Amino acid sequence: MVDNGQDKINQSIGKQQKNVIGLIDTVLADVTQEIETRNSGTIGRDEIPSVLQLESISNELIKMKSVLSPNNYLPTYTRQIVDSWDIRSVLGDKLLGVAQEYKKLK
Repeated sequence: MVDNGQDKINQSIGKQQKNVIGLIDTVLADVTQEIETRNSGTIGRDEIPSVLQLESISNELIKMKSVLSPNNYLPTYTRQIVDSWDIRSVLGDKLLGVAQEYKKLK
């Protein structure tokens, strides 16, 4: 049997997918925590990002994790973050980073 490098390519793809899944899981926990904080009244529910925006982003992250293919699904939450969130938002930076890594998947 001749190895044409396909095994290495498959291993690399699997590694990328595992990395993206880990990033999604981490940021999903952060989004969930932010929703809980806002629902507890510590921060206003309607302040940017609102609970509605955060819930929408959470749903997109879950979809990204299940599809794992930017050819079949591209998240749209990045536009909301760039257009309306504070430029110094740590959560916003994390979410944009996850979207960027997700787009690199083949």
